[in-house]
Amino acid sequence: MFTSPLKKLRQSTWLSVIPDTIAVPAIGGRSARSVAIERASIDDIAFALIPLNKERSALAQATMALEEIISMARKQGAAGTDIAVSAAVRELEARK
Repeated sequence: MFTSPLKKLRQSTWLSVIPDTIAVPAIGGRSARSVAIERASIDDIAFALIPLNKERSALAQATMALEEIISMARKQGAAGTDIAVSAAVRELEARK
């Protein structure tokens, strides 16, 4: 029985989430398009990563900002149902 290259890749735990298609954004004179992953070129995948990396960066920044709010609030003794932003502001002002 024939096993497709994609199926072989997906058998690896960390590659199991490979999408069936990728969104290749408009680059230069080329229009945006959707490409089946099994037919995608190296450049197709590289270009598809551009907007995904922007999203990942934005998520990382939001995650770090939220973690910093928690850290600052905890330094002020905040816990449970205390308002995190208010406590974080107190910490910010205490640093001055």
